[in-house]
Amino acid sequence: MGSFSLDIERYYQSKKEEGIELKSIAYIQYPIYCIHATILDSTPDPLEKLDKAIINCILLNNEMSSLDIAQFLSVQKRGVELRIEQMKSERLIEGENSLNVTELGRDILIFSKEKRLQKRQHNFYLDGIDFKPLSSELYSAKYLKSFFNENEFTYYTNSRGDTKSYKPFKPNIVHEPLIKEKIFENIFNIPENKRETWAIPLGLEEIETIDFTKMSIPVLVGLLKKGDKLFRELLDPLAVTGDSSRISTIESKIYDKIQKLELRINTWKYNENEKFAFASNWIEIDKEKEGERLQFVTNEDLKKALKEIYFIESLSDVNIINTDFEIGLNVTEELIYNIKSNRREFLGNLLRTRDAFIDFSTSQGIWVVFIKFKTECKFVKALMEIFHVLKVSKAKGLKEDDVIQKLLEYDNYRKALVLLEEFELLEKIDINQHMHIEELVNE
Repeated sequence: MGSFSLDIERYYQSKKEEGIELKSIAYIQYPIYCIHATILDSTPDPLEKLDKAIINCILLNNEMSSLDIAQFLSVQKRGVELRIEQMKSERLIEGENSLNVTELGRDILIFSKEKRLQKRQHNFYLDGIDFKPLSSELYSAKYLKSFFNENEFTYYTNSRGDTKSYKPFKPNIVHEPLIKEKIFENIFNIPENKRETWAIPLGLEEIETIDFTKMSIPVLVGLLKKGDKLFRELLDPLAVTGDSSRISTIESKIYDKIQKLELRINTWKYNENEKFAFASNWIEIDKEKEGERLQFVTNEDLKKALKEIYFIESLSDVNIINTDFEIGLNVTEELIYNIKSNRREFLGNLLRTRDAFIDFSTSQGIWVVFIKFKTECKFVKALMEIFHVLKVSKAKGLKEDDVIQKLLEYDNYRKALVLLEEFELLEKIDINQHMHIEELVNE
């Protein structure tokens, strides 16, 4: 997976302000073609002024060497040599020791009677479904680096020490077979005054030959809920806010499909261990009904996933939140005791009422899943308050005696401090109370 720029938290909060809940973010590779073309282009060459100056030197004295011309024009010799070679390839000049301007050269560079056509290489990026050009905004280095090439491989070493290869190119829609005539038609049908918008050379006159590479562009789909309405929207993974204006032409082609996207969970056994991955239903998307739910997950699969994510020994149905649009944990005292590690991080999620699970591989088609946290348990609520008190006191640098006095207000402070592994603080409380009792006895 490429390096995305989307600020997940910023996008989540912006949707929240609109009264919309973001439940998960799916990942799709959309098919595109990179067309490697040899073209004839009449776009003015930025070095044409230098070419005309060289031509004038040749007309003055056709026996001037490249060095003579360079010194006369106060430019680099190598630059003159390259321009002479270029003009020879265009049949504007000819000769070796003595150079001559051809009739074509005179008509183009002196009299401007004809267009100057240069043969050069150009890459066109086209939609893999209808062969229409992609927006020039997608030709920036940021986007080109995010495209996946059919010939691209990544090598890695697995846990057994074996070298494996991974192919990131995995389009979710099959490329349409290339039709040369359709490509030419779509490119030349764009008016000259709009060519720049689609990264087509303004002076494109002819496409002589083409070759191609299959590629894919990553796009994201937000699975959302507003009131009772469930819907999806296309996101640009390289836009911080997810703005999809640069990929709007893609959205129109897959809109009906993405409105049926759902979250799933795949589970399997590996070396006797239960493994899971959040996945989408893309491979069977055409069989799905229209947007009736955002997910289809069994309680058992959800238990396996949540147990692995949060290091929980066991979960019951009471602890599981699982609806057509939401997954999460109902936290009880028993569950807190079943957490094997990272208990503080877990309580942080509970304070925030949510967590975001991110799959950096996205091999299963889901990038981010938001997991809801809630509790009705009196002890867990007190534990959260104590956890919050400790967090705030540390941040504000409060005096330890003041913190202890605050903790003593809670009936279950001792049990809470043990769960939070605050043994040093608990010891200080015990010493404080013990010393206090001794002082009373002595009096």
